Amino acid sequence: MTERTEGSEGTERAGLLDFPGAAELIAAGDVAPPRPGAVAAAQAAVAFAAREGTRPVPRRRRLLVATAAVAAIAAGAVAYPVLDLGGKPAATASASAGRFLDDMAGVAAGAPASDAEYWKVRVETDNQDDGKRTFTTYYARSGEAGEVKKWPVGEEWLTWPQLDELPTDEKALAALFPKDAERRFEQIVIMLEDSPAGPKLRSALFRILADTPGIELIGDVEDSKGRPGVAVEMTRKARYSTGPGEDVTYWTKDRYVVDPDTGLLLENTHKIRGQSLPADRYTWLEVGPADKPADKLADGPADKRG
Repeated sequence: MTERTEGSEGTERAGLLDFPGAAELIAAGDVAPPRPGAVAAAQAAVAFAAREGTRPVPRRRRLLVATAAVAAIAAGAVAYPVLDLGGKPAATASASAGRFLDDMAGVAAGAPASDAEYWKVRVETDNQDDGKRTFTTYYARSGEAGEVKKWPVGEEWLTWPQLDELPTDEKALAALFPKDAERRFEQIVIMLEDSPAGPKLRSALFRILADTPGIELIGDVEDSKGRPGVAVEMTRKARYSTGPGEDVTYWTKDRYVVDPDTGLLLENTHKIRGQSLPADRYTWLEVGPADKPADKLADGPADKRG
């Protein structure tokens, strides 16, 4: 048996810590738990590095991927980076988006439920037609005063009480939405933006998005108000009608910024691909339960998205 001395242990420890990121790990010490999604993002990078271990990739680069992921956890950071490994991404944007949206399903499920009778939505819009405007709207569960707010689910438009009756099982709920990935994406994010869907329903909606192809992870960003979030994006076909039988089709790039701590949507932008026009922007300033408003309930601004 080889006798281990204090000097040899120090040499062995120094050898084990001879990799990029070791200093950050040592300096981190005891830190708070990572923000939602940090562990999942790190696992994706480590898993990819492990798979690449069977290929002729330099060992030092594999260590860089793994240690960068561990360092992110040690720092308590949430990050969904595209780590470079000899010119190849550590995880594809779509796979990373799926993992992030799965994380958000867990965050949404842990949010407090509400039995409020009123729902408040405060949103800032900015587009070519109307410029920048801010709307504050209150919806009543009972549908009193004015038009009733509805949200699309498949071929139906559902009221607040009808949302409460939707299944929260992912497969059963997914069957109600369009099979077309682009239309499914559009309908689900509309509900996630401002609907009073409960925690279980929001969680199921995020899980359906996680399984929806075509969504790409952009990563850490700030919205127009400087709030930090994580952005996902989809390029899809949009249509609008200029008259009977005169539909116009164009491609739009839709970006959604999500608060990784709450699972709430902070902002979305819709930009026509190939055009220099600025993107239409919706910034969600406040969405949640509210006391009965003193003024008349309203249905809010018209939704002009295609």
